[in-house]
Amino acid sequence: MFQNQVYINPAVALPGDFASSNPMGYKLSSTGKMVAVAEGVTVGKFAALLADGTVDSILAAAPQASRIGFVHRENNAQITTFLAESGNTIQVGQPVSLFGQGDFYVRADAITGSPVRGAAVYWDVLTGNTIIGAPGSPPATTIDTGWILLSETATVGATVIISKGTGA
Repeated sequence: MFQNQVYINPAVALPGDFASSNPMGYKLSSTGKMVAVAEGVTVGKFAALLADGTVDSILAAAPQASRIGFVHRENNAQITTFLAESGNTIQVGQPVSLFGQGDFYVRADAITGSPVRGAAVYWDVLTGNTIIGAPGSPPATTIDTGWILLSETATVGATVIISKGTGA
């Protein structure tokens, strides 16, 4: 992104950044590859590792829980839109870092109730949205990721910290 303004206090992080140096672990692919599908994969979102070694962040149906991971931001997203200043999509065939555990920053696309520290993190596989809270009757395409909210609270559009498997 090209600088076009200056803030006194810079942003803490961007979605997909590590939130700590606690233990983290990659998902493993049985095919030896982990690359983006034809539609690309969005950085800082949840995605599923498919049987052929591709990674997809928007699916038609919920995957197995063991195949869900979080896409880390490694500056591997490319700017492909004409005159755009930034890009957040990993293009087809490019490597994807999919994590099964760790502490990360994520954008709360939606919330349910008044989520507080420890609230569940859900992923809507049809839209790719990250939902923080406890849905009363989630749609069939919304699944519990097994991750939890580490920030004290969450609001729609806020960048919050989530965690899984680090003992936080």
